[in-house]
Amino acid sequence: MLESGHEHIYLEDLDAALLGDESALSAFLTSNTLWGGAGSIADQALGGSRETRRPLEQLLAELGREQIRLGHTNPRTEAWTSVFDQWHTQNI
Repeated sequence: MLESGHEHIYLEDLDAALLGDESALSAFLTSNTLWGGAGSIADQALGGSRETRRPLEQLLAELGREQIRLGHTNPRTEAWTSVFDQWHTQNI
């Protein structure tokens, strides 16, 4: 999804995490790059339209729920997951 959306800056970080060892992946999954505020994947990847972002938000919500279940989160994971779930429920 990030590749087709030409989100190259995020792809570099994701690729490094996926090609690295388990600690690199763990660090990415709890990073501000993924779950932070302005400039994060959760905040702005695939920008602009709701229709473009909605599938990414649904995937992030699923990932966030799993991370919460495992207790492996960023301080913002729960908030983003809750917001994405609410938007989905309310069709925002």
